[in-house]
Amino acid sequence: MTTDYAPGMASRSLLLVIGYGSMGSAIVRGACSANLLAAGDIIVADPEEPRRRAAAADGITSVHALAIDAIAELQRRESTCCEGSILLAVKPQMLPDLGVSHLIGTRRVISILAGMSAARVLASLGGLARVVRVMPNLPAAIGQGATAIARGADPADTAFARSLFGAAGPCVLEIDERLMDAFTALAGSGPAYLFFLAESMIRAGVEMGLTPEQADQAVRATLSGAASLLAADPRDPASLRAAVTSRGGTTAAAIASMEADGMDGALRRAILAAEARGRELGR
Repeated sequence: MTTDYAPGMASRSLLLVIGYGSMGSAIVRGACSANLLAAGDIIVADPEEPRRRAAAADGITSVHALAIDAIAELQRRESTCCEGSILLAVKPQMLPDLGVSHLIGTRRVISILAGMSAARVLASLGGLARVVRVMPNLPAAIGQGATAIARGADPADTAFARSLFGAAGPCVLEIDERLMDAFTALAGSGPAYLFFLAESMIRAGVEMGLTPEQADQAVRATLSGAASLLAADPRDPASLRAAVTSRGGTTAAAIASMEADGMDGALRRAILAAEARGRELGR
């Protein structure tokens, strides 16, 4: 039996989460906070005990070290409820070692495995599952994630994924699967670029005489405020930058230095390198 799901529906949904790291836990917490799922209807499989303890602390009563045991629990619950969905949130290289391909059947499987096509995941899971390929990013942990869903899945399964990830952030895009590596390079890896910038800014602050604590506090507030302004202001980034940059002023001196060092090109090359690595992982 297939159970469709959309916001506001009262129907019950079961979810097995294989991998309860940063992303798996963020997705679950967002879904529970939005009342899309009940913690008691979630099963977690993770080999690391601290992660299983974290799941239990989140109110999830069924946690397992092995995916095969978790699927057995899912099957038991399905017999009295409805068909369950599976969220694959492990590292891509772990997929062949899960040992559950013969148990997946035709269930809905949402994969957030970077660099792995829906077809490759499908083949690894026995060839019958309804795979939806999705790529979220780390700000989902605070409900500010950006997510891409690959087109081509069953509409009801795509709707379920959109509901699930919509609870983890305001940006959910449906894109052609051939663009998933690009989205991963831009948004999946994107938070690391900002954190790298924050590290450099903090070091500069310390070099100028601020304490590490003062520099850290100033940089966090500055980047958080700038990001909030970018999200709230309809002007494009170039216009916002111009609004901060007075001719001959301090900001103009900083921008000129960045341009002389080729920062724009370096950043674009870095993102393209991330995209290329994603394609390599998918081979």
